[in-house]
Amino acid sequence: MKRFGAKAYYIKMLLWIGVAILLIVVVLSAVVYFNARKLLVKNEYASNQKILYQVKYNMEFMDQSIASLCQSLYLNSDVAAVMYARQENMVEVANRLNKVTSAVTSANPYIHSLTIYNRNLDQTYNAGRPLFFEDKLLSALYDSDRLLPQMKPIFRNIEKLVNGKTEPEYVFSYVMYETSADDLKPDGVIIVNVRSKWLLDNINQINMIDERKGDSIFIMDQAGEYLDDGTGDREIMQRLKGDLAAYRAAHPEADAEGFFQRKYGGKPYLITYTNVDDAGMTLLKTQPVLEVYRSIDRLRTSILLITLIALLLALGVSILISRTIYRPIGNLVNVVRQNRPGRSVETEAEGVDEISYLNTVYQKSMEELHIFYQEKDRYKDVIKHYWLSRLLAERFSIPAAELAPLFEETRIALPLSGAYAVCLLKIDNYKEFQQRFSAKDKETIRFALINIASEIVAVKYANEGIDMKEDHVLLIVGVPETDAGWLDGLAAYLAEAQDHFSRFFKVTFTASISGKTETLGGLHALYTQAMDQSMYRLQLGHGSVITQERLRGRADNKKTTYSKELETWLMETIKSGNVSAMKDVLASLFEEIAALNYHNALISILRLADAAIEALEKAKVTPAPSLQKVSIGRHVLEKETMAEIERIVWGGLRDSFNKETAEDTDALNYFVVDAVTEYVHRNYQDPGLSLSSIASMMKISTRSLSKIYKDATQLSIADLINGVRLTKAAELLIQEDLSVYEVVQKVGITNETYFFSLFKKKYKMTPKEYALQRKANQIN
Repeated sequence: MKRFGAKAYYIKMLLWIGVAILLIVVVLSAVVYFNARKLLVKNEYASNQKILYQVKYNMEFMDQSIASLCQSLYLNSDVAAVMYARQENMVEVANRLNKVTSAVTSANPYIHSLTIYNRNLDQTYNAGRPLFFEDKLLSALYDSDRLLPQMKPIFRNIEKLVNGKTEPEYVFSYVMYETSADDLKPDGVIIVNVRSKWLLDNINQINMIDERKGDSIFIMDQAGEYLDDGTGDREIMQRLKGDLAAYRAAHPEADAEGFFQRKYGGKPYLITYTNVDDAGMTLLKTQPVLEVYRSIDRLRTSILLITLIALLLALGVSILISRTIYRPIGNLVNVVRQNRPGRSVETEAEGVDEISYLNTVYQKSMEELHIFYQEKDRYKDVIKHYWLSRLLAERFSIPAAELAPLFEETRIALPLSGAYAVCLLKIDNYKEFQQRFSAKDKETIRFALINIASEIVAVKYANEGIDMKEDHVLLIVGVPETDAGWLDGLAAYLAEAQDHFSRFFKVTFTASISGKTETLGGLHALYTQAMDQSMYRLQLGHGSVITQERLRGRADNKKTTYSKELETWLMETIKSGNVSAMKDVLASLFEEIAALNYHNALISILRLADAAIEALEKAKVTPAPSLQKVSIGRHVLEKETMAEIERIVWGGLRDSFNKETAEDTDALNYFVVDAVTEYVHRNYQDPGLSLSSIASMMKISTRSLSKIYKDATQLSIADLINGVRLTKAAELLIQEDLSVYEVVQKVGITNETYFFSLFKKKYKMTPKEYALQRKANQIN
């Protein structure tokens, strides 16, 4: 596994599993840590609330006690006598006040003093401090337009004089009075002053307990002022007042108690608050967050330690899991590497992991499998073609039981029983077809011919097509035994195929339908019969459908040639030079020839041509080029239909009696040039093809042939040969998978250097460059 960098996929798997386990542990630890912090804050808030509840309880107890005391004092007869007296009797006032004071202070040690105001006398009396002490609270009551709240603690500094020095003294003052509808100012007022020291000492005691933690408790009255003895941090207290107001404004739905966090002096604090509704006050407790989280920090250390241990465990678990998962993959990779026949895939897979390697091997294997199936299909087609060829080429005697699996394996669609017929489809104007199309186009057209005809015929008759690689293809057709009109039906289908094929490819074909046989062994004879019938295209013409019924009269015709009278009449018209009569006689002659069987018709045509030339010579008329003895046989034998031959003979006779044409050497030259050009196109593969070989074949001197051809085409025969060979070579380079050497051999050139020189001169590039450029253009 060196090629994969020390088991790359195994390492990836190890890392991924390890990282996954580590992430799970880290996430869980983080969740535990943050939940613990949240829970700790909630617990700390609950603890702070308990402390504030204790202070709140003390305040509420004090408030209720003082409120009850105020009510009882207000209703006390001694207090009422002093508060509503209309005449001042100081002895009586003193006695009554001492009596009240002793009763109140003995039962309530936290009472600081009492103040009674008599509006009738406009006099203030005090118990527990100087008798006629002027209380500013009373001045505020009578001098302002608003009344003071009754039975609500008012925190204030009443100050006291100690050794001639004024010192602060903080009390809670409770005011009790009554007003009438006519006069909002009360006739009498009683003020109970409660020592605040016991409550503040309670808070200070709590603060002292939490002083090392930095905790503090503050009381804020309904006016938003602190009940403070001056020992608190003034900066924090001022900022805390604004933060509480801002928090309540931002959270109007907040309860009467809660908590939030703020920073003071760069340190985060947890602020817990609660309201004392009866007293109209708010209790606040501040606590440094770091103190709250001190215990959680120890938990964090434990979590980090657990995470480290989990990391080690994750490493071990990931190794164990990775080995277990990787083992089959590693074994598979090793097996694949050992069983690969070559190293090409491994070379491509260098630097990748095992999965990528297996993917590459899989893709290569699928490509090879695809190629294998393609080759298998081609092989099946070859085998199919082989067996169909055998059916046609020899008498077949294999039993049907043995043929069944063979037909199934090779996908031959013919029935194993019944009758069979052979349809021979012969391409018309085959010489022109050969010159007009490239090798690949010809193969494609022949393939299309088989498929079009086979599909149309298959509508009713099972059939198989086979390319005979010459001028024709075949259809072997299964004919149902009960189909009496099969011949007409098959002829109709082939006529339809002729129409489709000619419209798409501009090429026609002649169809020859054989008789039928009851056995596969009789196909050989039917093929020969169809071949013999196809020769009658000479008389029936291109695009015909030839059957036994259609040839019955010709095949049975006992006549061997045309009538002697018509031949004599033709001689006479030639002798007299009557061109119009010649045409009529020729038409009658060819009509008689068309009624003969093929062989007699062909012999009769050659005999007629010889007779016409002999008659011209006797009449001292020079035969036209088309009726020259050196070319007439070739022209006649190369033509596929009698209509074409009749045009040649008639044209030759006509031109022979046309003096301008007869004397015009250009007409003769035309046939010479045409013959040379055609001969070169047919024989360019012959390495011995040259001016001298062509002149020898045509019985003309090399000098005369060269002059005739060059005068007519401005091209030498050597240039013609090279041009044709280079054109064919260019076709082979882009259409066939051949090397340059093989192409040179196929076009008849023996000197490869000479070929390169000619090719580069004509196409301005080397053969390889030409092939690459043309193929690139085809792709684009």
